Amino acid sequence: MVNNTSATASTSDAASTPATEVAMVNTDYQSYVSQETAALNELKGEVGALKAQLATVQAQNSGSKHGLLWLVVVIALAGAGFAGFTAYQNQNALLKLDANSEATKQQISSAVASIERSASSFELTQQQNTTLQQALGSLNQNYQNLGQTINGLVSAQQQQGATVSALDAKLQGFAERNPNDWKLAESYFMVNNAAAKAIFEKDIKAAVWMLTKADELLVGMQEDEVVALREAISKDITTLNNISLVDLRGLGLTLDRAYDNVDQLVLEGYSDPQKRAAAFQSNNEPSSNVADWKENLTKSANDFAQRFVEIRHRNPEAATEFLSPEQDLYLRENIKTRILLAKADLAHGDKEAMQANLNDAIKMVTTYFDPESTVTTNTLELLNKVAQSEVTIATPESLQSAIEFANFAQAHLLNRAN
Repeated sequence: MVNNTSATASTSDAASTPATEVAMVNTDYQSYVSQETAALNELKGEVGALKAQLATVQAQNSGSKHGLLWLVVVIALAGAGFAGFTAYQNQNALLKLDANSEATKQQISSAVASIERSASSFELTQQQNTTLQQALGSLNQNYQNLGQTINGLVSAQQQQGATVSALDAKLQGFAERNPNDWKLAESYFMVNNAAAKAIFEKDIKAAVWMLTKADELLVGMQEDEVVALREAISKDITTLNNISLVDLRGLGLTLDRAYDNVDQLVLEGYSDPQKRAAAFQSNNEPSSNVADWKENLTKSANDFAQRFVEIRHRNPEAATEFLSPEQDLYLRENIKTRILLAKADLAHGDKEAMQANLNDAIKMVTTYFDPESTVTTNTLELLNKVAQSEVTIATPESLQSAIEFANFAQAHLLNRAN
């Protein structure tokens, strides 16, 4: 960094030195001129004294006038020569002083130019100093940021080192494990899934397949505990194969067909055109006998009245003859809902709930729809087939292989992992 104080002081010294020299030269010059002027005045005084003495001598001794005149002339010439010599010397001194003054002026001009250059250089130095200070501040900030970054990297490196150490420890643990541990772990996973499939999802085929794969993973292991596990798996496979399978998917498709037939069901009553025509025919036709005119009149009046209001006796079990379109729609949707609920019960193996829903659907179809219609007959056959089917699968509450494998894993696999 540039020292501003020292630069300012050096510039002030450079500016004051030429001014001091000029002042000293002027002082010497004035002193010298004063001395020479005083000497010249003294010489003039001496000349005046000589002239006075000469006048006195002339007055006293006129006889010796010419000798004294020459003496005066000689003295005057000597004084004039001395004055001329002194003036010449003074002129030479003045010329030297002028030359020195010009040299001094040149020195002063050079010094002023040097001072101006120094001032320009000083301003430039100040600008550079300001720029350097700004750059230094930026460098300090960058240094602090770099320090923070380095600290973060050091912390991250330490964390990474801890992670690497933990991984090394795990790898060392893996290296010390039994090579068959991964097969045992996968077999344990398959046995647990088989138990879930058999007990909760009633999927016997999937459970048998998983147990078979779990047993294949244990092939070649001669440890007594592993052999005992394979025996338990074999027993569970035999037990599951002895269970009677139920075609739940096929029964579900049967219910889907019955569901699709609901919209095609024909209401009982006025569905047949002949029945609709017979409903307006009266059993008491007018007779051709004129004597029965009163009765014929009554019959005609009653028949005419029945055209406006029809009152018929119907079968109490046939409740569909006067269903409105909205009621017809609600009836069909109700039957569909019962079939869907029965399908859900089928998937969960709930035979009682399924049969209850199917019986409700069968009752509604039998009561409201035409029993002579082929669609009604087929729908009832499908619903009765599913209702009479056995949907409960007698799966075991647990698999022995899953229990024994859980104990084995707790004693060997899980402890090693920890």
